[in-house]
Amino acid sequence: MIFPRRSWAVLVLQAAGFPFPSQEAKVLIDLLISRSKKNPQELPIAEQVLFAALRLFHDKTAVAKVAEELGISPEAAKTTLAKLPNAAMTLASESRMRQFIEVANRIHFE
Repeated sequence: MIFPRRSWAVLVLQAAGFPFPSQEAKVLIDLLISRSKKNPQELPIAEQVLFAALRLFHDKTAVAKVAEELGISPEAAKTTLAKLPNAAMTLASESRMRQFIEVANRIHFE
């Protein structure tokens, strides 16, 4: 994979049902890529992106950035970002990432 972060970010957004190409997809892909780089580098890149997808809607800075760049309310931005965790879990399940799913369930859904 030449651009693995971007590829995984696109897969997450496709699983969440976002339209391509769109300004919304561009903003979210860039955000997923930048936030994924803040995850532990010893994790596989796929997991770095999926963990970013799980956490984005809790990140006030990310909510503000999405609201500003898309010209929507903070509530609408949070609703947009709230689609990502389930998409990440779906993608992880389809990719048979059992360990990721166990950790994500413990962190995110308890």
